Order: sequence, then C-alpha cells, then structure tokens
Amino acid sequence: MFKISIPKKTFKLLIAAVVIALIILASYFRIFETFELATLDLRFKHRPPQRLTDKVVIIEIAQDTLDQIGEWPIDRAFYASLIDILKAHGAKAVVFDVLFSQPAPSDNALIDSAKKSNITYMAKAFRMFKTDRKGGFPVEEADEDEPPIGPFPALRDACRGVGHINVTTDIDGKRRRVPLFIDYKGELIPQLSFLTLCDYLGIPLSDIKVERSRYIQMRPDLRIPIDYYGKTLINFAGRWGQVVPHYSFIEILKSYVALQKGRDPSLDLNQLRGKICLVGLTAVATHDLNPIPLQERYPMIGLHANLLNTILTKSFIVRASESANIMILILLSALVALVVLRFRPAIGTLSAAGISFAFMLTAFIIFGYFGIWVDLFYPLLVIFGVYIFCTFCRYIAERNKRLLVEKELDIAKRIQRSFLKEDPPQIPGLDIAVAMTPARAVGGDLYDFIEIEKNLLGIMVGDVSGKGMPAALFMAKAISDFRFHAKTEKEPVKVVTELNDQISVESSSGLFVTLSYMMVDMDSKKLKIVDAGHLPVIYAGADKETSLITSTSGMAVGIMDGVEFGESEVSMVPGDVFVLYTDGVTEARNTRKEEFGEDRLKEVVTRYKGLDAKGITAKLYDELKHFTGKAPQHDDITIAVVKVSSTT
Repeated sequence: MFKISIPKKTFKLLIAAVVIALIILASYFRIFETFELATLDLRFKHRPPQRLTDKVVIIEIAQDTLDQIGEWPIDRAFYASLIDILKAHGAKAVVFDVLFSQPAPSDNALIDSAKKSNITYMAKAFRMFKTDRKGGFPVEEADEDEPPIGPFPALRDACRGVGHINVTTDIDGKRRRVPLFIDYKGELIPQLSFLTLCDYLGIPLSDIKVERSRYIQMRPDLRIPIDYYGKTLINFAGRWGQVVPHYSFIEILKSYVALQKGRDPSLDLNQLRGKICLVGLTAVATHDLNPIPLQERYPMIGLHANLLNTILTKSFIVRASESANIMILILLSALVALVVLRFRPAIGTLSAAGISFAFMLTAFIIFGYFGIWVDLFYPLLVIFGVYIFCTFCRYIAERNKRLLVEKELDIAKRIQRSFLKEDPPQIPGLDIAVAMTPARAVGGDLYDFIEIEKNLLGIMVGDVSGKGMPAALFMAKAISDFRFHAKTEKEPVKVVTELNDQISVESSSGLFVTLSYMMVDMDSKKLKIVDAGHLPVIYAGADKETSLITSTSGMAVGIMDGVEFGESEVSMVPGDVFVLYTDGVTEARNTRKEEFGEDRLKEVVTRYKGLDAKGITAKLYDELKHFTGKAPQHDDITIAVVKVSSTT
C-alpha cells in the first residue's frame, strides 16, 4: 500500500489556494446576494436628490376615483373619455398599466378612442422562465404554452403599441429590474414604458443596437446598461409621490366636464400638454402594490415612471462586473493583511477599521453621484475575516516567539542558578542561609561564598543595575570576575578595588553593580565589611541593639576605575546575626504603595534573631509576603543571613 507524502509547506500552500479560490468563487457567483441587496437599499435611501424629468406624469386610479365611479374594475367608457381628454389637451402618450384581457360592454367606445388618438399604449403580461437563446441577444423567454394576458385583439389592433409589464423580482422579494425585451415565440416584445419612450423620441425599434450583456444603444447619445438577460436596473429617484407629478383620474374627468359647462376646473388640463401620461391603479389594498428599495408598498405604475425618468435623465445604475468586484476584494484583503501584520495591534486594528469605513464611504459616494454599484457586504465580510485571520496568525507567531523566549529564559535561569551556590559552606561556628527570588525569569541579584582558608570565609551580596536578561548577563560576568579576585586576594578592600577596576575598563554596557563583601575570620573572631554603594548590613548583636553597618565611602562597582573603598570591622560573639540583602527587600511595596523599609527590616530581624539562619530567612520572607499582599514583585529579592553559632 502506497502512502502519498506531501511536504508541510506545500500542504499549507494548497490549503491557502483552496481558501482563496472559494472566496473568489463566492464573490463571482454572489453567494451573499441577499445581504448585498440590503446594502444597495441603504445606498438608495442615503444619497443626494436625483435628477427628475418634466416629461412624465401619473394619472392615478386611486380610492377617490373608485369611491365616485364605482368598484374595480371601472367602466371602460371612463377610459375612453380619459383618452379623448388627454388627446384634446396635447398629451404625447397615454400608457395604461391595466390589463384589458376580457371584452366588456363599453369596449367600442374605448376601441374608438384608442384608434382615433393614435397615442394609446396598452399592457400585456407573460408567464416567464429564463433561457439563453442560441445566438443573438439572450433575453428572458416567455412560456409559449401560456398565452399572454393583455388587450383582446380588437383593442390591441386599435392601440399604437402594446408592451409587456413583466418585472423581475429579486431574491429578497423586491423589484429593482425590468427586462427591456421578452422573447415570445421568436418575437422580441418591448417593455411598455420603453416602447412608449422609443416612439416619444422618434427611435424605431429596428434601429436599436444591442451589445450583449453590456448595453442597448437607442441613439448615439443614449445608451442603457443591461445585464446578461437584457434587464436594466431602475434608478428609483424617490418614494411614492416624489418623482413625477400625480393627477387624479376622476379629477381630470370632472375638470373637463367643468370646462364644458363654463365653470372653473379643479385642474389645469393644459399641464398635461406634451406629457407621457401613465395611467394605473394606486388604491390602497389593491394587488398592484409591491416592495422596492425605498419602501415596502409601492404602486407598480410608479415603476414605469422611474424607468422613464432613469432613461430620460440618463441616471443609470451600473453594477460593477464580477471581475471588478474580485479585484476590489483582492486589493482590500491585501491592504488589510498588510496593515494588520506590519503594524502594532492597536494601529493595525484602527487601520483595518479605517480601510473598511473608507471603502464603505466610497461605495456610497460613487453610487449616489455616479450610479456605480460595487459589492459592499461581501468585501466587508472578507475584510473582517482577513483581519481575524491575520490577527490570529500574528497571535500564534507572537505566542511561538514568547514560548521560545520563555524556553530560552528557562535555560538562562538554570545557567544563572548554576553560577550561584545553593548550599552555603559548612564552617564551624557559623550558621549561614541564603534565598533569592528574581522579579523575572532571570535577575540581576548575585551572591557568593568564597572559602579562602579553613576558617576564613568571604560572603558577597550584590545587585546589578537594571533587570531581566541584560542584568543577568552582567551578573554572570560580575560573579565570575569576583571569584577570580576573591580567591587570589585576602583583603576585602583589595578584592573590591581590583574587581571595580577590571569591570570599569572591560564593560561598555553602561551597567554597574552595588555589593557588600563581608569576610569572616573565625580564628580572630573578626568580621570585615566593604560596602560598594550597596545597602548597609544589618547587625543584630546577641546583647546589643540592632544597628546598621555601612562604609563612609564607596561607589558602585563598574562606574569608574581608581575608586577607593572603605572597610568596617566588627568583633563577633556567639548569637550575633548579620543580614545582607538587596533593595528588593527594603523597597518592596504593598497595594497602598508603602515601602517595607529598613526600619521594618531591622524590627523583624530583631524579633527573630533567636532563630537559626534558615528560620530568620523564612520569617523575613513571610513578613515580606504578608506586607506586600497582592501587590506584584517589582524587583529581585536576595537575603543572606549569617549567625555566629553559640558553640563557637
């Protein structure tokens, strides 16, 4: 059985390629179209006022008309009268968004008026399904087995033109597009308003040129953008009543009667001269109310008005192509990835948010002022996804770095510990204990015990300036150099002097070390202390008051060479306790920012000086812990306790 082994790097590249391909395909096939349409509606609602034509009016069959004429459908004689009135007052076209599918008693009057006027247009509707015609112009095709609903033959022949009123319903149930042509049994049926406009502009349908999936060329200066199936987006210029003037069907009839009787009409019918008059049902709770981007219940006669307004004002909406949206998606994703991965997290987050906001603002502006519709929802979704992914990758990378640093620090900690003697030497007559707790993984505190001769012991406690790794490295050098000089020189002052000269000359780090070096001579029962800028040694005598031993002169080691150091000498008796420590003890703070201090340290040493060295050390740590409470440790802590044994 064969096993296919794919290198880890290659596998990751394959996964990345698959993910990128899926993201691009989701954009190309517009998987999130419902959400994208919601962002389009927001752009419709939040844009500057649109240009409006003065060549179109709506004549409403509203509730006032139904109340005065009768219930729907109204007698067709009224339609005949309307045609006659509009023709008489110079209307350019009378367009009925009404399906006169069945004969009625007063059809003769309607037929006669339509024929005489030669400006009447009627509607018909088809049952549709999508198809891609082989060759030529792909359009929506009507079901050939289902005849259209529209004017019966005699009325159809009397009209100047008959066009379809089919409207595309988008996936979210709203109406935004209309097919300008429908294929029915091989014949291209124009949309009703489009047909009317062609006649109004004097453009024969045969002269119209079609560029597949791009535009319909009506004349050199008038090009209508279309999609693959010949549909155009309607630029809804406003809510109902905001686009073109509205007139009441019944008021037009009544105004004409008033003129005939010599009375003042309620409407000036001359306002209809030269207009395309759209006639349709707008009464509340009728079947002809549907959702559009600007409102949920919109009379479909308004759709014709908006389509005419879109074409006459050339206020077209053009959707960016799939490839253009993909390029925008790739550019935005790369830009967000760059800022998130390159800059600090806070700046990266603000930059990603700024890119998202700038893109969103740009999408609104170019839609509002130029009618260009670029995808908004999916790019914002991908931007968020890229931000999360890049942030996660950065977190993983930082985590791995931190783990590596922690591993290195752990090694450094063990190496540093190896420099320090965990178990003090066993010298007859002396009880010694030491404890050190770094503030970080590694620290700058140091201590050492040097057995010079059988009863001669050197004890050093020091503190490197700074913290962390630099201090730990400097500490390693300091303790190594100290051991060399302490083993070759018995006098404490000379040890510290030579150590200072060497470090001052050799080190260029800018760091220095303070230290106390104490040499205990068990033969003479004498103790010598050299203070190099360090804290005083606490001396708790067996029968004396606790005091501080400090030198009157002494500078930190490593600042400059040629420094002279002073020395203090103390006679020892059994029970005497000497405590060396670093400033991490006296400067330890509690949650109220209070310091532990030398006085409190002296008091604790005095209280527990009867214990052995380990006991005193443990009590000091307990008191420190109790004092600081939950406050964090901000400096290294080192304590060395030397007690003269009573068996001496």
